[in-house]
Amino acid sequence: MINLPTELELAQKLGPELEAANYDAETTCRVNVKAVSLMRENGLLAMTIPAEYGGLECDALDSLKVIEELAYWDSAVGWSAMIYSKTAHLGAAMPSRRAREVYNVSRNDQGFDCPITAGAAAPSGKGKKVEGGVRVTGRWAWGSGTDHADWIAGGTFIEDDGDLLRLPNGQPALHLVYFPREEVFLHSNWNPSGLRGTGSNDFEVNDVFVPDDRWMIVGAPSETIDSPLYRFPAFGYFAASVASVPLGIARRAIDDFVAIETAKTTTNTGSKTKSSEMKQFDLGQAEALVASARQALWGTVAEVWLKTVTNELVTVEDRKLLRLAAVQGTLQCSQAVGHLYHAAGGVSLQGNCSLQKYFRDINAATQHRQVSTEFLRMAGGIRLDDESTAML
Repeated sequence: MINLPTELELAQKLGPELEAANYDAETTCRVNVKAVSLMRENGLLAMTIPAEYGGLECDALDSLKVIEELAYWDSAVGWSAMIYSKTAHLGAAMPSRRAREVYNVSRNDQGFDCPITAGAAAPSGKGKKVEGGVRVTGRWAWGSGTDHADWIAGGTFIEDDGDLLRLPNGQPALHLVYFPREEVFLHSNWNPSGLRGTGSNDFEVNDVFVPDDRWMIVGAPSETIDSPLYRFPAFGYFAASVASVPLGIARRAIDDFVAIETAKTTTNTGSKTKSSEMKQFDLGQAEALVASARQALWGTVAEVWLKTVTNELVTVEDRKLLRLAAVQGTLQCSQAVGHLYHAAGGVSLQGNCSLQKYFRDINAATQHRQVSTEFLRMAGGIRLDDESTAML
């Protein structure tokens, strides 16, 4: 019997090659196509695609650990894998005839031929019902990884005879509508300080026809695939996948800080310079922050996953703890990298020092809506004032 490597083992093996392939991402402001091809061919972009469409349908925690590992080797590669995985996780809720159209995975001698989906769920699109579907116009920001996507999704509110389509609770129904890449215009407006290589440009459609059911409705129950990965809370998985990227960045920052400090030698003797007690303290604090963040996130994901496997009810408290673990984990990883950046001293300022890149990248990651500190306030509001739990 042949023991095939797990997706995590593949990510660990491919890591150095992915890092080398993505050498120019800081300059081009997008992930190198060689890095995307490596992930695609090795199945790392099929982790959240349903098995019935040819995907791997990995356990939630397994896919998150892969995202973390990819981010360890390259922040932009990990971020793009996160976006592709989460968009596929959402897309699985489309009616099967449309999901199969978008997510038809095949395999050949070169490995996986896996469709890539990216997009943005913010409701920046406006749709109108027409015969056989809807016509959509909109421009979305934060289109990470859209350069390499086969399909691009955009959050859209849809009108029918002037009235917004709504959920049973009366809230407007947010449709995540999927467009073929050739029907989408990609802007070139991504020039940030951190996560430069993610290619998070705006994207736009103008009066594009979308056939019925080539969308999923955010927050609505899916009747398409009833399996643990797709019973797992959508927002919770999204937040956990975003938080997995800072975990990878922070782990790499710790390793690189150790390498920088242990390489320092005295000018006269060539012997190793003893590190200062403050640097030892900063390193220890960084390791504690990252380890506790990792354990809290993975532990919470594992507890909720067990409930989805056994078809037990995932409660509001479960969903809240998932969001808190993702937000707090991201904050702690950012703090850890900050400690290391300052502890390394002037060397951190140099353009060839990896710590300055990790500092920029992780602080960019903290700005994602899914790990916003607003959720810390919301968690308090739920306990104290019965605030709405819709965004959990």
